[in-house]
Amino acid sequence: MFELTKEQLEYKEKVRDYAQKVVKEYAKTMDEKNEGGEKIVRDFGEMGLLGMKIPPQYGGLGLGEVAFAIATEELGAESGGASHSLHTQLNALQLLVSVGGDSAKTWIEDGVKGKEIYAVALTEPGAGSDLGALQTTAKLEGNELVINGEKIFTSGASFSTKMVVLARTSGNPGDRQGISLLLVDTKTPGIEVHKLDLMGIRGAGVSYVKFNNARVPKDSIIGKEGDAFRGAIKALMVSRNGYAGIAVGIARGALEDAVNRAASRKQFGKSLLEQEWISFNLADALVKVEASRLLTMRAAYMLDKGIEALTEASMAKYMAAVTAAEVSRTALHIFGGHGLNRGSKVERLYRDAKIMEIAEGTNEMQLIAVSRALQPKK
Repeated sequence: MFELTKEQLEYKEKVRDYAQKVVKEYAKTMDEKNEGGEKIVRDFGEMGLLGMKIPPQYGGLGLGEVAFAIATEELGAESGGASHSLHTQLNALQLLVSVGGDSAKTWIEDGVKGKEIYAVALTEPGAGSDLGALQTTAKLEGNELVINGEKIFTSGASFSTKMVVLARTSGNPGDRQGISLLLVDTKTPGIEVHKLDLMGIRGAGVSYVKFNNARVPKDSIIGKEGDAFRGAIKALMVSRNGYAGIAVGIARGALEDAVNRAASRKQFGKSLLEQEWISFNLADALVKVEASRLLTMRAAYMLDKGIEALTEASMAKYMAAVTAAEVSRTALHIFGGHGLNRGSKVERLYRDAKIMEIAEGTNEMQLIAVSRALQPKK
């Protein structure tokens, strides 16, 4: 049976307390204004919790992926945007650790403290999640790198101080060699940031970014030049489970609100919770939320043990995203017309869930990873 350690339980209480006292109300502002994710990152930095899964040698707590799954779930239960903002910072830090290691120590430590807020610029309009096909280039001219290209769905870009960017410094699209990880100032001339007005995960700074002859020092490269592909893939594999945590949180938050609504609202002389079809639907939702959490925790536990868990993390991510969409839809039905009010929590979580289902639940790489489990054992 999976059990949290005493340290993990104490950590969980701290994050839940923050989610209940701060995020619960702040989520409304994030959704209405489509901004504010930087507060979540800075707050975690001030609480000393931002380095939850980062090794102690880089100023982190070293609590691992289980702690990360806990944090994303607790925040996700109140706001997908808040949880996604935290995830982006940890995703960037994971990239710096995996690709740069000790050479990026100062940047990692600053990120753990919240002194620097990072955006993650990986996905491109024509390449999607296929990192080998990226076309953004960073060509050396004297002592500078000149960056040209486009990035889409760049999380955290609208409020970040620095961007973690994957760009091709040599080779051709399709080559795995020649890809480098760069750390650049978001305010660098030649970088345009256009915040996207998404239906969900609002406030997380998701943006379209264009690099038009943006010049940065050649020492902006993190780690070894042209050798970032393997480290980036490893970092993204680890970070997949954080997305599962966000979706589990969204599903849990929607379920909790639905149960409370069903218990308090009466119809035909008894509460909705006593109506058979309502109770059956909620029971089904509970099973799926619990199953999604267990899949997420299993993958996190394996990662903490140093076991490759691409298939397990992908299963968790897929199951959690689908569950978030199903449960939030059920919750919306239970609330009826009241749930359709723009900005109500259940309506907001429904929009957050739809983003997760589209962006995470149907990812081709993820389904390929899951399909590995179907291969005959030799």
